[in-house]
Amino acid sequence: MKVYLDNNRVTPVDPQVLGAMEPLLKEPYGDLHALHWAGAASRKAYNTALEKCYAALHAGEKDTIFFTSGSPESNTTLLMQLYTRQILTGRKNSLIISEREPLSILQAAAWLEEQGVKVHRLPVTEEGIVDPESLTDYLTPRTGLVSICLVDPESGAINPLEEIVRICQSYEVPVHTDATWAVGKVPIDLETLEVDYLSLSGETIHAPTGIGALYARKDTELSPLIFGTRSAPERYRGGPLNLPGIAGLGKALELASDALDFEMEDARELRDALEEGIAALSGTQTLIEWSRRVPNTLLATFEGVESEALLYELNRDGIAAFSTTVHPYGEWVRPSLIERLGLDPALKHSTVGFALSRYNTEEEIDYTLKHLGKALEYLRSFSPVAPKENA
Repeated sequence: MKVYLDNNRVTPVDPQVLGAMEPLLKEPYGDLHALHWAGAASRKAYNTALEKCYAALHAGEKDTIFFTSGSPESNTTLLMQLYTRQILTGRKNSLIISEREPLSILQAAAWLEEQGVKVHRLPVTEEGIVDPESLTDYLTPRTGLVSICLVDPESGAINPLEEIVRICQSYEVPVHTDATWAVGKVPIDLETLEVDYLSLSGETIHAPTGIGALYARKDTELSPLIFGTRSAPERYRGGPLNLPGIAGLGKALELASDALDFEMEDARELRDALEEGIAALSGTQTLIEWSRRVPNTLLATFEGVESEALLYELNRDGIAAFSTTVHPYGEWVRPSLIERLGLDPALKHSTVGFALSRYNTEEEIDYTLKHLGKALEYLRSFSPVAPKENA
């Protein structure tokens, strides 16, 4: 059996999403502005997808949503326009982010810092979230932007973004959130969540990789990162449109919005079953209180076991999970969540996460628990720091 529990990175494409994309993959489509049948078909597909995005996010008709290759491009677009339009002109001089932001934000912020921009990185609390009050230590009239992800990409912890927005509004500082790990897991209503900018990616909501979007509230400043188009809203992102991907993203957002309560209740039940099973194993601990994280995510420590070894053993049995310290492309750049939560630093390399989707089943959870127990028993049999009862 193969069990995929790494759904906070990439999800399988939903058949309905594939169905929305298929006509555009089989038939030629034209430029949106072309005065022929192919152009008309493209405009219809584009507008349909855009309408679904607006509806799913409850965006206002005067707000802007434009499509990108994913949240890294959306995030980079926003931070580069902050630099060119506000930092270089001397209007603003600083940026506030959380230390747990996605890699694209952290790397862009590091680049801005090299250019002389003041970057303040907010630590997370022992609950794994940003304390809104910590913002007041750094907010000034010259703060250009506050960027805090809605959901932590590893732990699934949900940041108190509405309170963060209220504080920033009192200082007249715009707020951006990367909602890549929140869409389809928690309700997102931009009528009440009054962020100025929002990024998202398709690969975490059962759309294909390589497609995402950037939302900008009306009257906010925005500049393109890529030039080469001539009309709104696509003027903000030049180059040929990935129309099949756009159609897929629109459908995925529609599905994520319409079935949110039902699907997340199912995911929560399966996650809770997995969590209860893990808690029954010796030398384990779940991170982040369940009520403070999205319903599909579980992060746990396994005493006496290296996370890389545990991932390897699970993979041998066809189980795909993830680690907060093991990454195929090099070292993580985020501070250790273990240390921020006040846990034993020795557990930093003993943490494994599981992220569920609508496709997981009870049978898969039972299978995972069975083989997780076997893997722990095997690895602890020769571990010098294993719990005594497993030594």
